[in-house]
Amino acid sequence: MMNQIPLLRYERKFVPDGFTQEALLGLVRHHPALFREVYPERCVNNLYFDTRDLRHYTDHVNGSANRVKIRARWYGDFDDAKEHPALEFKIRHGAVSRKVTYALPAWNLDGEFDREKFDTALGALPPMVRYQMREHVPWVANRYRRRYFCSGDRKVRLTVDWRIEFMDARHAGLPLRPVPAANAAMVVELKYDPADSDGAANIAGKFPFRLTRFSKYVRGIESL
Repeated sequence: MMNQIPLLRYERKFVPDGFTQEALLGLVRHHPALFREVYPERCVNNLYFDTRDLRHYTDHVNGSANRVKIRARWYGDFDDAKEHPALEFKIRHGAVSRKVTYALPAWNLDGEFDREKFDTALGALPPMVRYQMREHVPWVANRYRRRYFCSGDRKVRLTVDWRIEFMDARHAGLPLRPVPAANAAMVVELKYDPADSDGAANIAGKFPFRLTRFSKYVRGIESL
């Protein structure tokens, strides 16, 4: 099954250095945009795929206007991918992006990455997607905690990620050993439609930290 988000959206990230989690959440809750928590806190898990020569990673660090990021995503327990597992193609066009998502059947990692298990899960996808994934291999996994907020006018979504950990997924059969992310205690992200850019810029301007480029996939590759 495919669930495509046809509309492009902006995503803006901030790394609020020097803030405790409590202080950051206080800023969000007392922001003039009237952010309110809209979804229960949960753990997000990702397994990223790239070509053997890291084409997608290279496109990202080179700032290519059009690029793609491929990941399997699920929630909750890292080892047991049963809570909404999906294969996502995050496609970027300049400053905006969209996602194409394919639901996956559940699978169990058992503390290590097994490509055979994942290929079995991919068997439920359309043939064209399976063909596209043939040239991609797993490189890195990550997990983190996430909280979800939405502005009072419901036009701008905000997420706060913390406790980010990376795992090397290149070697099948070896244990996935989490490594805490260096110099990225928390990441704040604003997500909004292009039509709401002015309002989002005003919201961003009232935070005491600056916009930055931050990719968990790139940071994970560079931590290997």
